[in-house]
Amino acid sequence: MNTFLKATLITIGLIIVLVGCSVPIADDAKQVSHDPEEKTHEDSIKEEDGKVVINLKATETQWMFNDELMEDIWSYNGSLPGKEIRVREGDHVVVRFNNELDVPTAVHFHGVPVPNEMDGVPGITQNAVMPGEEFVYEFVADAPGTYWYHSHQDGANQVEKGLYGAFIVEPKDQPDYDLDQVIMIDDWSSVGMVHVEMEHGEMEHGDHGNMDHNGMHHGEDNGEGHMGHGKRDHGMHQDEMSHDEMMKMMYDTLLINGKAGQAIEPIKVQEGDMVKLRFVNTGLFTQVITIPGHEFKVTHYDGQEVNQPEWISGQAIRIAPAERFDIELSMNQPGAWDIRVYAERNPDQLQVIIPLIYDGYESETVVAADDFETFFDLTAYGAPLEIELGDVTKEYNMILGSDDGGETFTINGKQMNTEEVDGHEVYDVQQGDVVKMTIVNKTDVDHPMHLHGHFFYVTSRNGELVSGSPVKKETLNVRPNETYEIVFVADNPGNWMFHCHELHHASAGMVAKVQYTDYESNFTPDPHIPNKPE
Repeated sequence: MNTFLKATLITIGLIIVLVGCSVPIADDAKQVSHDPEEKTHEDSIKEEDGKVVINLKATETQWMFNDELMEDIWSYNGSLPGKEIRVREGDHVVVRFNNELDVPTAVHFHGVPVPNEMDGVPGITQNAVMPGEEFVYEFVADAPGTYWYHSHQDGANQVEKGLYGAFIVEPKDQPDYDLDQVIMIDDWSSVGMVHVEMEHGEMEHGDHGNMDHNGMHHGEDNGEGHMGHGKRDHGMHQDEMSHDEMMKMMYDTLLINGKAGQAIEPIKVQEGDMVKLRFVNTGLFTQVITIPGHEFKVTHYDGQEVNQPEWISGQAIRIAPAERFDIELSMNQPGAWDIRVYAERNPDQLQVIIPLIYDGYESETVVAADDFETFFDLTAYGAPLEIELGDVTKEYNMILGSDDGGETFTINGKQMNTEEVDGHEVYDVQQGDVVKMTIVNKTDVDHPMHLHGHFFYVTSRNGELVSGSPVKKETLNVRPNETYEIVFVADNPGNWMFHCHELHHASAGMVAKVQYTDYESNFTPDPHIPNKPE
């Protein structure tokens, strides 16, 4: 074993490498029944020949964010988020996906190391599903964890229009929680089709003169019987603003499970409950989560188990786009509390409160959280555990950059042309390789880097070895001027994307590919289909 791996993997824990996927759950967030006679959500989940079959469709839907804001969105099965999908470890999952939109799309099961042909990336693993057509995704869900599913076709537009949902694989030894709830965070632009306005070099921005304390945009009566969003033209052009400035202008509404402001559902508990909250960031900003008055454990990163998590309190948690954090709370502080979520780089416009209400305290005033000055550090949390991955056989650098101040983004000076899917950085591996990558962020914004088809271990940050539990993830937020070293085993043959999950960054070029040189793909892109993998 080489010197590097001995030094770094001393802190890496043995977490079973799992491969899997998932399936939907019922509207009331209870576990899916595998009784073939039971009908759930209009027959969207059922069992056939020992397989769990999910019917999933993409449609255009009118959605009420709250009593004052309604918009047309794109959705899975008519809701935002798409109906939560839950399966059990070992389930054979079949997802029958139908596209009822008037544009091509596809479904990616984010974080689940599915077979390559099931990865849902147009132009790389499949052709986009054209309007009126069907694609069947099939895999075995043997990797327990919190995941999510979303469009991977023109993602900066389609995911932001609403094409996402939770995807949970429950382990065979799932603890018995009194409440197991997914909290999907999304930053929404009430100015509508942002990508269209950007393509024309100008943008309109909703009137923020009437915001409530939750960062909710109050609309104006649009004459159609519901509240729309008033717009005004700032006369600003793309070349006059940085990417970060445009993002702050455009995104003015923070959503929790598809709802905004006072429409956000409270978390209702009883004293003595053991609660699991699965936080998922589906948006574009790094968010901050603060939980007042309670000790909690961070039990999973991206669905992967933390070794011996300890009880902590008073620490804010950063959650970047596409990351997931599972948090366990013991409900021993009766009262009415607020869980606060806000965008770190845009807190004035994107901030909400999720009420945490004990039974019997519904009429109490919610206790405001103190400002949290300490941030959770995943590299120093939990207990170390040594593992052996083998000698490193491939070493690569991943330099995250921008040559024009954020109009385009690059990896090692290269960028993906999504029209032709070429020009990007390619990392060649063979099955069985142990791959070390050094990721350096030379820009002034966060880049949550997501590797498809694999988990990796974080071994160091800024030259400091991981000192706590092994950090096993597939989406890693690399902040400005940070350097991370990661190691993964090439154990899932195929052609896999490795890209920034701030999807505007990806569409602007920050996409690479991990390519198995000993893999022969059966997929041939159709030149007549407009595949846009981001």
